[in-house]
Amino acid sequence: MKLDPATKRRYLRQLLLSEIGESGQVRLLAAAFYRGVDCRLDEYDVAAEYLRRAGCTESDDSGSPVHGSVDGAVTALVDELGGGPPAAAVIGALSAVEHLKQSLSIGKPLFGPRAGTTKS
Repeated sequence: MKLDPATKRRYLRQLLLSEIGESGQVRLLAAAFYRGVDCRLDEYDVAAEYLRRAGCTESDDSGSPVHGSVDGAVTALVDELGGGPPAAAVIGALSAVEHLKQSLSIGKPLFGPRAGTTKS
C-alpha cells in the first residue's frame, strides 16, 4: 500500500522517525485495537486517543486488545500519583506506546502479554 500525499502530510512526523517510516505507518494504518478486559475505561480513553492519532483503527473485537495492567516501577509511580485521572493518563499513555510497539514489532515490552519476552 502506498500512502497518498494527504496521508503523508497527516503523518509526516511519524514518517520522519526511523523506527516508523512509511512502511511502519502503513502497518499502523492497518492496525486495529479494542479495549482489553484488564483495561479500565479511563485508561482506555487515553490510550485510544493516542492510537487513533497514530493512525490505528478502533474496533469492537478485532485487532489487538489494549492492556491496562502495569507492574514494577510503573506501579510505584501510579501508587505515588494516588490513582484517579493522573494515574489513568500515565497507564493509558504507556498502554498506547506498548500497542504501537507491538504493531510495529519494535522494542521490548514494558508490560502486557509480551512482557518478559526477548523480542526487540
